[in-house]
Amino acid sequence: MSEYTMNEYTLKDIEPGLEASFTKTMTVEMEDAFRQITGDDNPLHRDDGFAKEIGGGRFRGHASFGMLTASLYSTMAGMYLPGKYSLIHSFDEISFLKLVFAGDELTVTGTVIDKNEDLKLIMLKVVIRNQDGKAVSRAKMKVLVLK
Repeated sequence: MSEYTMNEYTLKDIEPGLEASFTKTMTVEMEDAFRQITGDDNPLHRDDGFAKEIGGGRFRGHASFGMLTASLYSTMAGMYLPGKYSLIHSFDEISFLKLVFAGDELTVTGTVIDKNEDLKLIMLKVVIRNQDGKAVSRAKMKVLVLK
């Protein structure tokens, strides 16, 4: 059972300014599952000593996968905005701004910034912030609203 509540916004329910957010804590177990799925075994993502050495003092341990953090964009569309009737169309931009580490609490906030009724498409601006309120990633994504 999912820890998230799935919204069921239809296109007529959605207007610019509509916002949703959720929080997820990054864990080593999530990193291990991502590593197993993708085959990415770069030591930067699993070896604290290597990461600290190569990071020149900027890393407090191994870095979480940027694409694991970015997978939370899928959660935003599929569970929150719009939720049940969504299909991600494209990303106009995606940026990784700060490193994420196991134990970081990430808050994902999405805001509808545009709506095209003819194409049944919404544009979301999504920001992921860590427990210190610092943006670690941001994206603009287009999502089809299927109902």
